[in-house]
Amino acid sequence: MRLTHRQHDGDNHADLSAALAPKQREVLAYLAAHKDGARRESLTTTIWPDAPKDRPYNSFHATLSQLRRALRTATHGAHSDITIHSDGHYALDRNLITVDLWQLSDALRTSRHASDDEQRRAEVERVVDLYSGDFAADLSAEWLEGPRESLRRDVLDAVSALVRILRGEPEQALALLERVRVLAPYNEAIYRDIARFQVHLGQQDAVARTFALLTTKLAEIDEQPSEETSALYDLLQRSRSADQGDKR
Repeated sequence: MRLTHRQHDGDNHADLSAALAPKQREVLAYLAAHKDGARRESLTTTIWPDAPKDRPYNSFHATLSQLRRALRTATHGAHSDITIHSDGHYALDRNLITVDLWQLSDALRTSRHASDDEQRRAEVERVVDLYSGDFAADLSAEWLEGPRESLRRDVLDAVSALVRILRGEPEQALALLERVRVLAPYNEAIYRDIARFQVHLGQQDAVARTFALLTTKLAEIDEQPSEETSALYDLLQRSRSADQGDKR
């Protein structure tokens, strides 16, 4: 997640994320995931689930204080707060910052409601450009798994819709899938689609390399290709052997 501060001219932006401590970034990630804001009770319960019951907000307010100091330094005194709050409700100030998650969400929404294939294609390509990996990938909090999986699924659904549109342009479809594969290296469906397009384009030798890469990637997380993926690989290999036999 990149969180950028709008400069005075409104066009230039400075990345604030690197200047903040992990817990400060986690608070901002929570507020980024709740664009319209959240109650303090929900935020603190999520981020500090083991906080003493008699002092539920101490850590939150201490983190906000540290965040303001870090922001003051990062923005050279221009701002010390990028949140707005009223009666226990907190949100990020959209007049001061932009969040790549919001831009990605806007692109996903536009792609779903595109009026034609041309617009959908442009928006999904923007989605792929904006999706740099898991939401708040530098943080390890358990609550992030839900938003990460939801976002990952939305991105892959958008890509799948575009791949269907690009059936008649296999080179472009394959190039798109290769870009997405880097961002979702353990998603078997992507590798299966890549292999199908490679066969369609006559890149038979590349199919074995694709499945070898998948096997290597899955081994990193102690997994192996599913029966569906293995069956597809066997089918494509048999088809290749049959084609070579016909040519002889």
